[in-house]
Amino acid sequence: MNRFFVFLLLINLVACAPRIHYLDTSSEYIKAEKVYDDKEIADMIAPYKERLDAEMNTVVGNTARDLAKAKPESPLGNWLADLIHKKSEDYHKSKIDFALVNYGGIRIPVLPEGEVTRGKIFELMPFDNMLMVLEIDGATVRQIFGTMAANGGWPISQQVSYMIDNELPVNILINDEALDDKKIYKVAISDYLANGGDNLFFLKDKKRHNLGVLFRDAMLEYIIEQNGETMSAEVEGRVTVK
Repeated sequence: MNRFFVFLLLINLVACAPRIHYLDTSSEYIKAEKVYDDKEIADMIAPYKERLDAEMNTVVGNTARDLAKAKPESPLGNWLADLIHKKSEDYHKSKIDFALVNYGGIRIPVLPEGEVTRGKIFELMPFDNMLMVLEIDGATVRQIFGTMAANGGWPISQQVSYMIDNELPVNILINDEALDDKKIYKVAISDYLANGGDNLFFLKDKKRHNLGVLFRDAMLEYIIEQNGETMSAEVEGRVTVK
């Protein structure tokens, strides 16, 4: 469990722990006095909180404008999918056809204009998901697009475009070429999706490469690599609705 969530757990104990607990055993109540009071817990976590606050408040980058989350396509989704594609190629040392991010995995509605702190990236992507590359045939890729279209669109990298027509994907292009059901594609994706999350159960048995990097750490690394240059993204027509 990472330190951020250990801290949250301890804070929850401070805020919510009752003075006395009762256990119901054989119709009799057994009184159990609390071992620590709130001040003792607060004193215990104080040094960790101070260090964690400093770490989470560290500025790692800057955005030129608000990056909002929306369907079928959004600036935040495009920015995130593109950086995951870039970092996946760096780690895999090979061409990746495209990257995708499940819409529900983005946990804040907007990344605000201005300074981006490490803590804000934890808010955006709080889960300890690993970054994976799957090798999958075009017919399976078409199934992925079917799931995305049925859910109103998910973030995809700039190598891809398609249209949603009556909740179905049409005119799918990957690297400016029509999707080929027999071709093998490399797709950057989280282990949550690779393991069947968000109804992508058909991916569980596909060939995979675990890049050994947390999704969130790849994001942080990309942002730091910008060396203070402001980041931005636009809606480009990657996903349209008929």
